[in-house]
Amino acid sequence: MKPEKRPSWYLFVLLKNRWLLLKALLIVMIPTVAVTFILPKKFTVTSLIMPPETQNYSGLNIAGFGASDFAGYFSGGMGFSLPLMTTMSDVYEEILNSRTAIETVILSTNYLERIKRDDDYQRDEQVGLYWARKEFRKNFSANVTPSGFIEIKITTGDPMYSVEVSERLIAVLDSINAHINISRATQTRVFLEAKVSAADSIMLVISDSLKNFEREYGIVSLDDEVTVFIETLAELKQQYMQLLAQADAIRSGIVGRTPASALEKEREASALLDIITMLETGVIPYGYEEIAPALSLNEIPDIQFRYAILRADYETALELSSLLDVSLQQAIAEEQKEQPAVRVLDPPRHPGWKSKPKKLYIWLEVFFVAFILLYAYLLMCENLRIMKQENPEAYKDWDNLISDMKGDLKKKSPHK
Repeated sequence: MKPEKRPSWYLFVLLKNRWLLLKALLIVMIPTVAVTFILPKKFTVTSLIMPPETQNYSGLNIAGFGASDFAGYFSGGMGFSLPLMTTMSDVYEEILNSRTAIETVILSTNYLERIKRDDDYQRDEQVGLYWARKEFRKNFSANVTPSGFIEIKITTGDPMYSVEVSERLIAVLDSINAHINISRATQTRVFLEAKVSAADSIMLVISDSLKNFEREYGIVSLDDEVTVFIETLAELKQQYMQLLAQADAIRSGIVGRTPASALEKEREASALLDIITMLETGVIPYGYEEIAPALSLNEIPDIQFRYAILRADYETALELSSLLDVSLQQAIAEEQKEQPAVRVLDPPRHPGWKSKPKKLYIWLEVFFVAFILLYAYLLMCENLRIMKQENPEAYKDWDNLISDMKGDLKKKSPHK
């Protein structure tokens, strides 16, 4: 049975070959130390951006939606709804890592000249930008910290250039944020201007119809039941118009809701339209028989009935026009107000000390790797020596195999 090697045996092999091991380590470490002193220094500038704040749109009412309905739309000021478990810090991180942001920084900070890719860019812009982006990403990182802050790191050979690139990157983020804010506010204003124009047209037509009716029949006196009928019909029509406007706002991307929400609004509007049609015509559609007796439509005289419908239409148009006009003024104010800037907690500045190369880490890594490889080589040689002494037949097979391998190498070498 082969005797088990004790820990003292491994120490014995190490001490026995101490001078060989020392010389080999010196041969490896001296050039390594020399190379680390001539490696170019690099400086990393770190910036910290605070989490985006949610803008306050108190009083904003568009198409019947209150400020709470715009939580996804105006969340953080970016102007779009967010997927589940996604924060505005994640959105900022994606923007900072986007091709658009990186290319803007590359082209505005002479980065191509720094990495000597300006000739490639002159020959082919896309090829030059490809290599520039690849090099930029090696020395750039933008990540969200556990507390939700955005940490930006830029590494170059010049500390002040790292500061310049960091400042430019933050400015690009701020510009994109402001652009999205303004474009969304403009989209909202254009949407509301179209709705106000339509409401004014409806108001003009209904107002003319009501004047013509009063010119022909005079002022019609209304009893309490007809007044209640007008109020009910006007309220239903307002709800109907509001539901249609909400569905249109969702489909236009004005409100951060899913398309399924637009379908739901349209179905509610369709149900209200059936009731409105029943009130205006007296024809009871299928499914509404239970509520018909309480309306007493047949008891209202024809003149009063027609006048009530016109009055209800007029009240609806007046209310809708007023609501949309106020919403439009709010949207115009939101579009014209100053956009909030990106909040920087730690602005970019000189780091004070180089970040690369880390000489001590390099020395330790090379030393340990070289030591392990050399020690493994010494153990292998010692095991072969023991095998040659204790089991010459087994060593002979190994010796023949090594000779064959040397012969294979000689055969593959080119002839002189």
